[in-house]
Amino acid sequence: MNRFRPLRTPSSIRFAIPSCAILLVVTLVGCGDDNAKKLSDTPTNTPTSTLPSNSQKHTTTSATAADNTAKNARDDGSTTTPFDQGTSAADIAITQAARKSVVADASLSVNGQNIKIITKDGVMLLRGPVASEAERNQIVAMMQKIDGVLAVKNYLEVTAH
Repeated sequence: MNRFRPLRTPSSIRFAIPSCAILLVVTLVGCGDDNAKKLSDTPTNTPTSTLPSNSQKHTTTSATAADNTAKNARDDGSTTTPFDQGTSAADIAITQAARKSVVADASLSVNGQNIKIITKDGVMLLRGPVASEAERNQIVAMMQKIDGVLAVKNYLEVTAH
């Protein structure tokens, strides 16, 4: 035997709609409390005595923050950027082959595998940090062997990491 009766009477419908509305309001109010907890600086499960003071937080953050202002200034429109990548089939094929070759070479550093490669009219421009002068030379030699490359402009920077 079915224990539940179908909602057929108008009185049961009038009861169900306000009940659903109340349930929705209670749910939304409960969500607001969670958002307020997320916005607080102090985690709820960590005692406040073990947290660094605000002055310690700002000192640590500002001392380790990277300053790329000079590097970003060079990309002011006077320098070739990835937006200048050639759209011809040949330029795209050259860039794809170059990217595949640097990613596949496990001897390169992570930075070396993530250099900027921009090809326009068969001329390839390389820019970004590399681990050593030897890695820089290795990448340039690799790029010169790719079919269709007319010239390689090398702007790779050796970083002391």
